[in-house]
Amino acid sequence: MVYEGIIQGKTVRLRSVEEQDAEITFKMRTDPEKAKYVHPVKGSVDEQRKFITKQRETPGDYLFIIEDLQGNPIGMKGVYDYNETRNEVKTGRFIGYGSQIQNIEALMLSFDFAFDVLKVDRIVMAALENNKMMLGIQKKFGVEFTHRERCEEFGCDNLYSVLTRAAYALSRPNVSTLIDRFANR
Repeated sequence: MVYEGIIQGKTVRLRSVEEQDAEITFKMRTDPEKAKYVHPVKGSVDEQRKFITKQRETPGDYLFIIEDLQGNPIGMKGVYDYNETRNEVKTGRFIGYGSQIQNIEALMLSFDFAFDVLKVDRIVMAALENNKMMLGIQKKFGVEFTHRERCEEFGCDNLYSVLTRAAYALSRPNVSTLIDRFANR
């Protein structure tokens, strides 16, 4: 789906991915270092463009480009499988080229979108057990780890977690303060 607005932060902003982003998102998805924790993309830039077209029409599936404040693309982030009945959404598809603070803020803005725009009560997410940085960031936000499943494609376990509205309300001010400290430098 397409979110028509810009989600503005102090160090980054999020906007819905567009077909013209196919080349940059293809490069992100095929970068062996940055994409080692996401499912690899197959095909070509043209197939990536077709994927974006389809994604923009898929109900409950949002894919954002992360930009620095000068408008340069520095990552991508997905919010998907929105389930109105269960009042939850999943997040993932994260690739970040920004600083650690920019990447943390991009995650925070995606959580703001889920809780404030979609009005969900919980966000379900997963991270590979060897993705220590993402697991550490998830802990900062107050997730509760729920279970693990073997992911043969990556040769390790996927750790699943839930971030509730209540836990986020407690953690967001601390994370925001951290972002403020670095954004004002």
